[in-house]
Parts: sequence; C-alpha cells; structure tokens
Amino acid sequence: MPVSDDTDATDDAVGRRTLLRAKELLQSSPLGAERAVRAGGERAGSEPGSAAGEFLGSDHDGRSYRLYVPPGYDADKPVPLLVFLHGCRQTPAAFAAETGMNEVAADETFLVAYPKQSRFGNPLRCWNWYDDTEATRGSGELAWLADLTRSVTAEFAVDEDRVYVAGLSAGGSMAARAIVEYADLFAAAGVHSGPAYDAVGSAFSALSQMYRGDRQDGREAGIEAYEAMGDRSRAIPTIVFHGTDDDIVDVTNARQLTEGTLRASHLGVDGGEETLEIEPDRVETGTSGPYEYARRQYRDATGTLVVEEWLVDGMGHAWSGGSSDGRFTAPDGPDASRLLWEFVSEYEQSTLEAAADARWTLPVVGPVSLGWLSRVQARGREAVSRLLER
Repeated sequence: MPVSDDTDATDDAVGRRTLLRAKELLQSSPLGAERAVRAGGERAGSEPGSAAGEFLGSDHDGRSYRLYVPPGYDADKPVPLLVFLHGCRQTPAAFAAETGMNEVAADETFLVAYPKQSRFGNPLRCWNWYDDTEATRGSGELAWLADLTRSVTAEFAVDEDRVYVAGLSAGGSMAARAIVEYADLFAAAGVHSGPAYDAVGSAFSALSQMYRGDRQDGREAGIEAYEAMGDRSRAIPTIVFHGTDDDIVDVTNARQLTEGTLRASHLGVDGGEETLEIEPDRVETGTSGPYEYARRQYRDATGTLVVEEWLVDGMGHAWSGGSSDGRFTAPDGPDASRLLWEFVSEYEQSTLEAAADARWTLPVVGPVSLGWLSRVQARGREAVSRLLER
C-alpha cells in the first residue's frame, strides 16, 4: 500500500503531550546521547538525490519503507538487493540523499530497500539494536526486517544469492545483528560507525558500549555471534567504516567488530580458535581530502576476504564521503557507499554456505591431531572454492 513521501500516518496520531513526555524520558536515557549530536529538527521529505529510476514509498505489515528501483532494472533479470538501515534521527529519504547510495545503485543496477523506524518504535527513530526482544532471530524489529527483505525479494526480480544488509550507527549495529541472526538470508554486511555484535541488554549498557566499548571484547562478541548462528554458521563477510574522532560510538567498537567478525567466521568455517590469527593480510594507507585513512584486509585460510576495515583519522560520527549538504556526513572522506558496494557485491550466499559445509563433509578415520585436521579442512575448502569459481 503506497504511503506519503516520508511521513508516518501514525505520527499525527501521537498526542503532543505524549510525545513531549517521551522525549523528556529519552533525554535522561542513553539514547538521548545521539540526540545531542546535532541540533535542529528532522528533515522529513528530503530529496533522495539526482539518480534516475524510481524511489517508491510503501509499507509492509504496518511499517513504512522506501525502495529504490534503478533505471536498468528488468523484471526478467534478477538483480542484487541491499537492505540499507538509517541511523538515529534520520529517515529513508534523508539517508538516501546523504549517502548517495541511489546513485551507486543506478550505476551498478541493484535495488535498495530503506526500512523506516517509526517514532512509535523509538522516538528518535533509532533501531533498537541492543534489545534482545527487538534484535534476535524471529523477534521484533529484526524479524520484521527479514520479512520485509523476503517480501521485496518475492515481489521484484531479486537474485536471492546476492542479498546484503548495511547501515549507519544504530542501523549499522542492527546490520551487524542481521548478518549473524539471518546468515541464511544476507550474504554480506556493511557497518558504518556502529557498535559490535552483541545484545548488551539495556539502554544503559548500550551507552557504555557506544562511548567506551567496555561492555564486551572482540573475542566475546565473536563467540556469541558464532553460537547465535548455530547450524547456519559460516563466514560473515563485513566491511567496517569508522572515524577515529567519533564521540558518539567510540572507534574501539570498530576494532571489536573486526575481531568478533573474524572469530565468528573462523569458527563457522574452521571450527577451532587455536588456528585463528587476527593479523591483516594487507594494510593500505592514504589520504582523502583532509583525512588520512588506514584500510586493513583480513582473509581466512582459503584466501577469502572476510573483513575490510576502514579507519578514517579525524572523522567524527558521520557517513564517509557523503553529500556536502548532509547533517551526518563527512563529504571529503573515502566514498563509503561505493566502497561498501564493491565489497559486498563480491559475495554469494551459496558459495559461503558451500565453504562452511566442506568442514563437515571431509572423511576422517581414527584419532587425528587438530593441526592435521585443520590442514585437511583447509585443502578441502580450497578445492570447493576452485570448483565454484569454474
């Protein structure tokens, strides 16, 4: 059912007194922290940028979303889908305009779904990434996001092997949850300025994690992510962006996310922590405008790139390389939108699952050492990779 450009029909039904009270409560809570980042009201109705194509408004199960359909879309030719999650105080149209993701989608021909958090879900439109009841498989907002993804996939010509999820800040952290909880749905993820995977349990714990990154470490996050995947465990390719001067989500979170993703992926494919080495296979440094950056790439035993991490020196809590008119952007930073797409678009669900399955199908007879078994597993995965590349 079509909806208006970027307004909730439900918003008008919220009494002013109720909304003011909600804001007062929020100001005294951890989620009020992000409210202080920028002054001024929300830019509802922002233009989505200059990309050709269609930017459709609709709803799913009572919640709004926008869908960008590029000009090259052909209903007879399945294309990839990116589920793109805005940050706090943003709307889908504002997020599209500030990141320029529709322009990337127009150039590369993929669909972009922009789910919208309502003011009922959170007065500041933050995705509730820290709440188990909202961010666990089959529950709350995350279940709705997965169902919306399946709905778009069914309605449009989507390549189900190439469905991805990414986001900024609270949306980035929800994307980190989504790639773990729905590893059978999303092939790869992008997390920009978001806390690492983990349901920290409460808004107060979330604030501590955001500001200091002290609620967990990378090892803990990785083990929890691996356990959450269960029999769906596999590598979860993720690209990470973060500014070193981020005073809302401390850069420590990026390092924890990198380690946690590597550990969960390693356990999902190799099965043993003792063979994990958290050292980058490639380090590249450079400059973009006033910023210096470090790009680190981490590969697994098969040579598959699992994590690409971009740390931008001096950048705050903002989308790197976004629009010069944006409120949550760093226009002179590396172009995160294009870099994100270049990374995630290399992955297919079936290939990642096949690599993980190879771990369980190797014939082993008699007692063997873990080192020997690890080498055999690595050779098996390499063989599967070569077959899949043909």
